Amino acid sequence: MHVILNTDCNAWSMNPTPGSPGVCRFCYRERNRVATNAETVTRVLDVIAHESAARRMVFTGGDPLMPYDNHLEVALRHASELGFEINVHTNGLLLRERYGRIREWVDVYSLAIDGPDAATADWFRGDGYFATFTDNIALLESERRTVAFNTFTSSTSINELDRIATMILDVASRTPVEYWLISQYRPIGRADARKAALYGFTPEDFSAAVDSIRERMGQIAVFDQPTRAPADAYPFRVWVLADGTVTVDLGSVAAPRNDVLGNALADGFAPLVRRALSLRSAPYHSGDTQ
Repeated sequence: MHVILNTDCNAWSMNPTPGSPGVCRFCYRERNRVATNAETVTRVLDVIAHESAARRMVFTGGDPLMPYDNHLEVALRHASELGFEINVHTNGLLLRERYGRIREWVDVYSLAIDGPDAATADWFRGDGYFATFTDNIALLESERRTVAFNTFTSSTSINELDRIATMILDVASRTPVEYWLISQYRPIGRADARKAALYGFTPEDFSAAVDSIRERMGQIAVFDQPTRAPADAYPFRVWVLADGTVTVDLGSVAAPRNDVLGNALADGFAPLVRRALSLRSAPYHSGDTQ
């Protein structure tokens, strides 16, 4: 279950490297649109626990590690008390700053890494990103914390997967590594010719590159997200915002954003998921489902 405490991200304060297209240009940019409080967050998590069979909560965003109080510590502690496994999916820019306050409740730290060295990784995410990443890995290795990795690719960086694999296997020799998620540019209703030129390449080349490193990774699960054709639906995914709003990816590549189904606190979580499954089987229609 994906839980979103905020929809903004701290990466946009990074400086781009010379010759790069900018920081995280493959992603969307959005102000925070989650208005909540600690009591509401705990109520939302209670509803998820009581009305779903989910066993893991993935705290994502935006980025869940922000320089303001987004109720992360409250959410992690309560989710742990409810018996969930907890995954924090982050760029890690503020991990060291907040690590002491969250380490008690986090089972898996999923970190973004798009290249095996500063030249490649910083091209995607900003000057100094790779140095912060290696510092975070050293911190997590020192306590043998479980980590996972999230890699975004371009037509150039896809050729670096083998070197990234070597780096990840090296980390795995010192601390547990659970999985590696590798993604390709996905317009998702926001087609952008410049971004497509920067990041786009064929899904066949992407899949071939991912398949070439799978066997090397041993027990580390490798997941891939290729670019989809308009008729090729995305996997069914549900996100719950910390104010109770439930959004769903109904699978359409043409959708400009996730559909808003309702609020779990007012409408119940299970009924909204059942509605989402029904809508997914229907032809896509534009706009919120409310």
